[in-house]
Amino acid sequence: MIDSQHFFHQYLQLSRSFTKNLNEHLAAHGMFHSQWVIIHFLKRNGPATLSEIVQYLNVEKPTVTRTVSRLEERNLIVQLESTDKRLKRIDLTKAGEEMYELCNEAALNYEKTVIAGVTEEEMTIAMNVIKKMQKQLQQEDVDQT
Repeated sequence: MIDSQHFFHQYLQLSRSFTKNLNEHLAAHGMFHSQWVIIHFLKRNGPATLSEIVQYLNVEKPTVTRTVSRLEERNLIVQLESTDKRLKRIDLTKAGEEMYELCNEAALNYEKTVIAGVTEEEMTIAMNVIKKMQKQLQQEDVDQT
């Protein structure tokens, strides 16, 4: 039987290696994983507030704010006009859409190499396990508040 510490250690090692290597693939487009996930989120979900992005990524607001500022400086995202200044929504620009396409292709190609040799059944099992653990983590967050 695999002990939980070994399981989570392996999981964290996989996550770190994946992010590090993905950064190398995204670097060709001047992007980092932290920027890519925001662009990906906006492409998949449409315009969003910083709070929505913070909740999705489960990171601190200042971290997202800095990354969003960098993306804005590069004209990849834009703040949308709003009557409520407290709810600033951001969205991809045309350049952001183009960057999404470039980075998405790079990410998909890299992901294919990572999962080469993994069967569809194994992927389904892994996804189910991840979803169960995520649900438990969310419950933990609720219980601690």
